[in-house]
Amino acid sequence: MRAAAPTALALLALACAPAPRDPAPPPSSPSPAVAAEPPPPPSCARRAAGPALAPLDATHAGSGVALAELGGRTLAFVADEDDAAIHTVDLDARTALTRTPLAGRPAQVIVLGDGRVVASLRDRALLEVLEPTGPAAPLERRCLVPVASEPVGLAMTPDRATLLVASRWGHALTSLATADLRRIGELPLARDASAVVASSDGRRAFVSHAVGGRISVVTLDAGGAPAGARELSTDGVERRASSRSSKPPGTPFPRGSSAPSRKSSFDFDGVAPFHPHLPTVSVERRGSQGFALARAASGAVFAPIALVDPGPPTGSGGYGSALVQTVLEHIAVVDAAGERADVPPVSTHLGLRGCRLPRAAAIEPADEVLLVTCLGHDEVIAYDARARIPGKPPLTGSVRDRALFRAHVGAGPTAIAIDSARRRAVVFSRFDGALTILPAARDPGPAAIGAVGKQLAGELPVITLPRASRLDEQRAEGQRLFHAAGGRRIAFDGRACASCHPDGRDDALTWSTPDGPRQTPILLGRLDGTAPYGWEGGKKDLEGHFARTMSRLSGTGLSAKERDALFAYLRGMEPPAEAAALTADERAALVAPPAGAAEAAATDVAAAAAGARAALAARGEALFHASETGCSSCHVGDELTTDGARHDVRSATRFETERAFETPSLRFVGRSAPYYHDGRYPTLLALVEGVDGSMGHTAHLSAEDRRALVAYLESL
Repeated sequence: MRAAAPTALALLALACAPAPRDPAPPPSSPSPAVAAEPPPPPSCARRAAGPALAPLDATHAGSGVALAELGGRTLAFVADEDDAAIHTVDLDARTALTRTPLAGRPAQVIVLGDGRVVASLRDRALLEVLEPTGPAAPLERRCLVPVASEPVGLAMTPDRATLLVASRWGHALTSLATADLRRIGELPLARDASAVVASSDGRRAFVSHAVGGRISVVTLDAGGAPAGARELSTDGVERRASSRSSKPPGTPFPRGSSAPSRKSSFDFDGVAPFHPHLPTVSVERRGSQGFALARAASGAVFAPIALVDPGPPTGSGGYGSALVQTVLEHIAVVDAAGERADVPPVSTHLGLRGCRLPRAAAIEPADEVLLVTCLGHDEVIAYDARARIPGKPPLTGSVRDRALFRAHVGAGPTAIAIDSARRRAVVFSRFDGALTILPAARDPGPAAIGAVGKQLAGELPVITLPRASRLDEQRAEGQRLFHAAGGRRIAFDGRACASCHPDGRDDALTWSTPDGPRQTPILLGRLDGTAPYGWEGGKKDLEGHFARTMSRLSGTGLSAKERDALFAYLRGMEPPAEAAALTADERAALVAPPAGAAEAAATDVAAAAAGARAALAARGEALFHASETGCSSCHVGDELTTDGARHDVRSATRFETERAFETPSLRFVGRSAPYYHDGRYPTLLALVEGVDGSMGHTAHLSAEDRRALVAYLESL
């Protein structure tokens, strides 16, 4: 029934397995008059004659925009996910040149050392390798390369010999040889691996995670294979005004009160939740929104993040309390050796002007300027990258103090690249399908600074891409609303829907709500056929549940038309494929099978492992539906959604207002750790072992059977 994912992986692995070898020809006498023909080049190798693209990114990191020079032109290659294409743009002429359709939806693009272009197809579990044959000519396909599900981040080692691929849905880091795109190795990582950069010496890879508050530091062996990983926390601490003070945190000082006369450097929007002369408390905050990384010339790695206060175990806490700023902008910095992440204490919040949804980052190396794109705010913020480099004396001041300038760009800025020679940055705004060119220098010049202080003034150059496809009007409106941050329509404190549900998924957090602790559920694939809604099953329809959520967040609300647009956007989301079916042309374009015995053996091992995984999941499916286990008595139907009933499974804590909970859907349950209504189980195995007698029966299962049950759940 639902063990399709491992089976598909096995089929794709077999598709890449070596073909049967022909019998060896009989020996013959060598003929000195006939020279031996050279072997054909690998299918992914560069083929075009003439000059090659010269990549401009000194850190060899991928992005939604990659810059290169060819024939005296500065070109931008834009990975347009909504158009399923790469656009080639002449930045100097400010002209869109060509559009190259791809086999899937690209997340990032990178230019290899020899000029080939690689795109990560997040919906197809593939990389597509292409090559330009001229500045104004469409890219030509060279090959397709299978990788772990939802490849997103791309980077090269400094010697340009190894390509690193971070896969989010497949939670893995894959390394490939850039010469022929043969797989070197693959390492499982924590969930939601996102961006990746290589260290300056090529001995490590740094991988950010969209959720979970961590950065993985992966050791690369001499051949470029990932050999092991350790995790650095990006959680932080906030200094907040104590409840014993005369003013609740996050509220304005009334006029004529005894507020401190010295204006705080953090005083935005008339709020001052922290001051050195007031009693304070330290509050643990969880790192989130880890979508971006940028490596400085020093080797330090900058990670723009959001720090979240999900609230205490009791009360409404961060989920609905008007006394806290729930999401704070921050920047974590990992030292060059990857030994520690510097997340300095947060002394206050940035009001409504913080970057709640950072999505991309890049560093201009000469001036050490860090640029961060802010989804939802539709702006780019330039920071002083010298401020918090571990091992150096930190500059004084806050994140806000280190901001050099801000620039408004098109809607949905998701990618940025630096042209160091010209001290400019190129920003791709996905929702508008446009590029914006802005200065990347530390001092962009007096003419570029507006009267408001640090906001870039004047018209910035914009290049609109000639899209062949795009979201329909309703879904496009829903996309914008889902990511709208900084206002008060969704939440009183400027949060967006994407703050808790990045890409329609979950934030891996357990929030304090008026009903008790509640883990964020995944939305992807769970809107239809899963009523009633909410952990308590309190609303029979989606509209009622949405209205209840808006009320909890104290948002001013959306119109019915806007609400329906939001639902249409969410319903249109599709999960990434484990190994999507290939057309005949795509199968012919798959990377050539390995020729050596060692490579062939490695492929055989991978195919065998995928087959064993499929068999284990099939065993788990039988156990799930067995009457002795009882799982399918509540999770019913082929989709294992819900029986629509509430059950007291003896999971309520002393903080709960209700003791019975609605049966949740199991769609994509393997990608939504932690588990249970309060997130008490960090893994599916812990859940399977911990619910015996209260939610099905598992004590009679052997250790192997429990692993089989988990394998089945992970395949859903």
